[in-house]
Amino acid sequence: MKLSPFLVLFLLLANATSVAAQKCPAIATSMLDKGFSEVSPWRVVSGGTGECSFMTRNSSVSFGFNHMVTASAEGAVTAMADMRQAVAGTSLVEPMPSLGEQGFTYQPKKDNGQVDGTSMFFYGHRGRVNVSGYLNLKDPITPAQRDLAANMIAGTLGVATSPKALAKATNCRYLDPTLVDRLLPAGDVSTIVPDANNCVVSAGGNVITVAVTKDARGWATAERLLKDGGCTVDTLANLGKRAGIAHHCSKGNPRAEVLFVAGSRMFRLLYAPAAEPSAEDRATLVELARFAATH
Repeated sequence: MKLSPFLVLFLLLANATSVAAQKCPAIATSMLDKGFSEVSPWRVVSGGTGECSFMTRNSSVSFGFNHMVTASAEGAVTAMADMRQAVAGTSLVEPMPSLGEQGFTYQPKKDNGQVDGTSMFFYGHRGRVNVSGYLNLKDPITPAQRDLAANMIAGTLGVATSPKALAKATNCRYLDPTLVDRLLPAGDVSTIVPDANNCVVSAGGNVITVAVTKDARGWATAERLLKDGGCTVDTLANLGKRAGIAHHCSKGNPRAEVLFVAGSRMFRLLYAPAAEPSAEDRATLVELARFAATH
């Protein structure tokens, strides 16, 4: 199964244990408090260069967005078309011009063909930047609420017209471009950098993720994570006493994953290609982990 970079991002953030930011650079909580006052107050769950998520006291009420920067505007349009095609068969899809000429919203259908009116997803782009967003409320989303959410999400796309902001949105200090090129096929490379400690790069269905977290539980947590997927686990002495690589997993997609602990930080690097990573791929991933450890 081909992994969507946006799906990978959600999984990466869901597993992260770093301290969440208290401010979103692109959207102020006051905007949500005013626009969705019936469920306020809102608070920031996570916030960074290309990703923000918000929640109320009711954890089922949430709003958020994330960016994916492609190598070209054409690549962004292709990603839009691929995403729309991927959800069209199982969702109610409607155009949303405020998110770009080909912007749209979608609501997944239940087994009975009905949609959950309290939940909606958004997708749009400007230039090289794609944006994915979501809104979950306790009552069915009204057209005015849909439009407000879409406009807030569209407002984050100003990054697409700023070379400085684009450079920041694609800069992952933990990734060596030369090593990344050895793992990803040539072509349009998409990049997601939600914050300083999480990165996703992908091309041709191959995905690399990096997550760096503060975790007092240290190696006990890392070791459990490595073994959870029914994987073969090899120790990595060249990364220290508390390091390992998982591969040939019996559960989930083909992948190789390096976890190691350095001080109070846990590093987690994942490489997920279409087929089982080769020994050479795994060696490159370990090199990438060594690079990450020094940055």
